[in-house]
Amino acid sequence: MKISSRSGIIILFATVTVCTLVLFPLLQYVAERDPQLSAYDDDWNDISNFRKSLEEDLDSNYNVSAVLSNPGVLDEISNPSSTLFVIVGTESPYSSFELEILAKYMENGGSILVFGDFDYSDTIAQLFAIEFVKHRLWDQNYRDNLSLIPTTAIVDGESYNILLNEPVAIRDLGSQYVNFWSQGFEWNKKVFISTSKNSWIDTDDDGLITPEDEVSGPQGFTVGMRCEMKSAEGVQLGTAVFVSDSSLPINMMWNEDRNADFLLGLVESIIGPEGDILFDESRHTQESFGASLFQSALGFYFFLAGDTLFIQVIRLNVLVSVIILTMGLSMRQAEPKRWYHIFDIRKPRPLRSYGHSLDKGILALQDVFLEKLRLKYQIYEFDDKSRNDRMAMLPNVLNRYNVALDEDIKMLLGNKQEIRPDVLRGIAKKLSAW
Repeated sequence: MKISSRSGIIILFATVTVCTLVLFPLLQYVAERDPQLSAYDDDWNDISNFRKSLEEDLDSNYNVSAVLSNPGVLDEISNPSSTLFVIVGTESPYSSFELEILAKYMENGGSILVFGDFDYSDTIAQLFAIEFVKHRLWDQNYRDNLSLIPTTAIVDGESYNILLNEPVAIRDLGSQYVNFWSQGFEWNKKVFISTSKNSWIDTDDDGLITPEDEVSGPQGFTVGMRCEMKSAEGVQLGTAVFVSDSSLPINMMWNEDRNADFLLGLVESIIGPEGDILFDESRHTQESFGASLFQSALGFYFFLAGDTLFIQVIRLNVLVSVIILTMGLSMRQAEPKRWYHIFDIRKPRPLRSYGHSLDKGILALQDVFLEKLRLKYQIYEFDDKSRNDRMAMLPNVLNRYNVALDEDIKMLLGNKQEIRPDVLRGIAKKLSAW
């Protein structure tokens, strides 16, 4: 069966509507899980205590807010050197476009703090030639159960006893990094949290400690690393801090050991006692369909707002598609019927339009001449004057403005008795062109 273009457009809009209002909510309901790691929720697995402590700390002055749409908004920050971007539990990978924005943000002095483990934090860590080892980390020095591992963190020379909850190891990849950086900079990597020397990585994921598992050296496995950047001239650029436990800042772990003191001290060591702190909420599950749809729409908007060549090609394709769709819709419109007039407005009106008597036609043409004269020579004396007053003023006006008149027009103004119907038609044509 042949489908017209109009029917095709109707089918397209119907498909989009069904997917938006039926299929997307259904899939979300099937795959839905509770929101977690949000700085603005108060459940046990959220990080609202971390956010509130930053806002209410009397020894600091932080402006705390969130990124809801897309990390691409970091490109709009006016003062990156006093800004910290906090990422906790990345539930979706960062795109190349977002990593490029992140690299530019750090080159301008911006800093990031990443808490990750079995999530997509590797998409950020690959910028710094490190990775999160996605295998269970065991430590003989555990508390209560194998998941809870106490250790010591060193920040600005101060030691903090902290408690980790099922962390993973961080491995240095040397020079194997994703290069979105400009030329002429150097990294300084520093380990500030490690496990004990009696720890293992469950390489075969069998849940047991076997000879095939990786055993740590005397220094233990790295679970906290700080990457500082400097330019070729030695100027301090941005700082990236990685902690391989996304549950360390959650509300349930906040009051364990000195976790709270450590996190506040870590933030201060990165940007000092004042500045802007942005929590990345764009990578967390939203609790409603409306919130998810709004977040996706904002993310797509900021994605298209980029300046890379790839994004420019996408915008060009969208523009071409809109133009083609508009042309297609316009071609489907029926041709309008020709609108026939009693007379052609581009030609002088026929004599019958002035009335059925010759005298009325002469008076009508006199009014036309007086109005044209007023407009052509900007004769303000004619404003708000009646036709009789204008005719009385006409000789003085013609003399003052030195207006030369055709003989037929002089006849129209003075010798009306000599005008015949054919002469009146000729005068009408002359006035039309005058």
